[in-house]
Amino acid sequence: MSENQNSILLALRKIIQEVSSKKSFEDAINTLVDLIRDATSADCCSLYLVTPRKNYLKLAATEGLQKDSIGKASLQIGEGLVGLVAQKQELINLANAPEHPNFKYLPDVGEDEYQSFLGVPVINQGELLGVLVIQCKENRVFGEQEETLLITLSAQIASIISITRTLKENEDFRVSRYKGKRGSGSIAIAQAVVWKPPVTFDTIQTMYSDEKDIQSELFHQTIFQLQMEMDRANLYLQENSLSQASSGYMSGYGSMLDDPSFEDEVDSEIFENGYVAATAIKVVTMRRIKAAEDDGHKEKIRDMRDFASILITRLVHLAPKETELSSPVVLVVQSMPAALVAEMTRDKIAGFICIDSGTSSHTAILARDLGIPAVIGVNIDINDLDGRTIIVDGQNAEVLIDPSSSVIDEYMQLVAASKKQNDMFNAGKYEKAVTQDSKEICIQLNAGLNHEDDDLPAQTDGIGLYRTEISFMLCDSLPSEEQQVGWYRNLLSKFKGLPVCMRTLDVGGDKALSYLPIEENNPALGWRGVRVCIDQPNILKTQLRAMLLANKDFGNLEIMIPMVSRLEEVVIVKRILNEAFYEIEEETGSKIPRPRFGVMIEVPCVAFMLDELAAECDFFSIGSNDLISYLFAADRANPKVSKLFDAFNPAAVRYLKYLIDRATSLQRPISVCGEIAGSPIGCMLLMSLGYTKLSMNYSQISMVKYIVKNINLQDLQAVGKQAMALNSSVKIKQLYIEYAKSKGLYSIIDTLSLSKNR
Repeated sequence: MSENQNSILLALRKIIQEVSSKKSFEDAINTLVDLIRDATSADCCSLYLVTPRKNYLKLAATEGLQKDSIGKASLQIGEGLVGLVAQKQELINLANAPEHPNFKYLPDVGEDEYQSFLGVPVINQGELLGVLVIQCKENRVFGEQEETLLITLSAQIASIISITRTLKENEDFRVSRYKGKRGSGSIAIAQAVVWKPPVTFDTIQTMYSDEKDIQSELFHQTIFQLQMEMDRANLYLQENSLSQASSGYMSGYGSMLDDPSFEDEVDSEIFENGYVAATAIKVVTMRRIKAAEDDGHKEKIRDMRDFASILITRLVHLAPKETELSSPVVLVVQSMPAALVAEMTRDKIAGFICIDSGTSSHTAILARDLGIPAVIGVNIDINDLDGRTIIVDGQNAEVLIDPSSSVIDEYMQLVAASKKQNDMFNAGKYEKAVTQDSKEICIQLNAGLNHEDDDLPAQTDGIGLYRTEISFMLCDSLPSEEQQVGWYRNLLSKFKGLPVCMRTLDVGGDKALSYLPIEENNPALGWRGVRVCIDQPNILKTQLRAMLLANKDFGNLEIMIPMVSRLEEVVIVKRILNEAFYEIEEETGSKIPRPRFGVMIEVPCVAFMLDELAAECDFFSIGSNDLISYLFAADRANPKVSKLFDAFNPAAVRYLKYLIDRATSLQRPISVCGEIAGSPIGCMLLMSLGYTKLSMNYSQISMVKYIVKNINLQDLQAVGKQAMALNSSVKIKQLYIEYAKSKGLYSIIDTLSLSKNR
């Protein structure tokens, strides 16, 4: 054995013995960097560890850098030399580190004087755990002995780090993390305030009063007060450029406020039976709930209970005092009436948690529209939350209670990184999406809510999917033709000169209308989409007439039908559309513009009917969410099978390629409007296969534009050809990740995609 080898073994033995003797993980890694610095004669030794979300490297221990930067200094995977070691998962040895193109100066860590750099990845069973680094003030390449020592030590400490991290993560998950049924918005971190109404619908007792005139007057004053509050809430929604559909969120309440028979019935209970006003309200509401139960109107029942609870609360002057809040809080409630959500001001409510999973869908829609991070349907004891620090992760429908400072710091970094990226994306939001090789990609909006911002048309190439059912869901009865004309005209006018593609009513499955109850054992494969419209031709014809009338002065309407599985369905809808078209021309005595007509590809069998369908339609649009679910017989909301929902599965990739190739040969434009179109590597997959028209949610538009402007379409399509030959989703996804890295886009995938995989 040579002298060098012997000295390495002695150094290894000493370091491992010292590190193993430490009782705490922090002491162990502090000892590690101290002894490595001495053994290598380096001026600095540091250990960076991957954060639990696997998107950052954080300084965990150092001898030579500023101690107060431990736990604070961080780099994204691929950022700086440390990030490059992590990304490549291989050793980097440099004599003059500041000259390297990937060098990143961190002003607060105190590494200004260091020139040479040696970094090795810490890997356990193929999983990256961190990066071990030594640095020197002089310009020199570290020798083979130092490389060997660091490589060997990184392997030795990897298992210790892995075990420690796993124990810590399991403890955090077990103690503080709760999964909700639904979520919306982004992330909120604040103290919890639990709101419990002093009086509720269920706690109202049967009480009587001889002062009938006074009870009636109290009731009518309360109705007037609530009407004023509803008007103010609607005005707030309109002034803040929120959607027209959302401004009608109180349709369930409004129908009762404006219903004279409701007031007459309450007065009758007061004067004829001698009830106090609160009891009379409960009696009348219970009677109406019974009638709604007989008709199967579950959503309407929740709205009626919410309305009565709000009314009774106002009646006894016990409304929530939001103005008393001195700083933004996470509001925690057992159930959340939509009216209470609308009263929230964004500067007082950071987020909210609703324990009851049966809360009205109006509430969830409103929370999303107002941009409030929210989680609904969480199994937590509400009595134990007041004043505790809470993280509301609306994106992942998770709630964290009393998180550690390191977890809070991690979420804060995620929020900060997201903001930094959004600022970068938004700098080019008004520019066209043009690739580096001058190919323009059409970027359109998926709308239904939040489509009222004045500058939206300037940011998009139109609307690729308008979900008409959302406006229907916010009504307590079928909207009239006149009402629908108002909705559609507003949208067509705002996007004048740009295409607006409206999907006909798409209900059933997980989208219910209170006034059109659908009870099925297997709703995903049942009465939904175009099947409902064909069986209810009056509903369909009214909607088509409203669309045509709204389009009369604009000519930018496109219509498409969902969940098509048979050619006959398309023929029937076209016949009804033609009837409506000629009726309106006859009624108005003038020609009206004929909209382009399209078919959504969501049911896999449609792929084998494209020739026949192309003869009946002008374009195709792929609803990738349902299509991929049906392709793999997997519900993406079911955690037991959600991993099967994979757009990068070779079968899905080849299926998508077949669709674009066949549609192109038939000279029919084809677009994608599912979630994959707005995901970082999803949009790259689609463009590589030949798709040039993508439609997505508003929050994704500027990000996808940024990606488009930083890729070469010809090169990306070469990647697509490679993907077609691969046999696993892991290999295919990695192919696109490597391409993203080569174009400097990996950090986008890291923040927006990997952050979901806690």
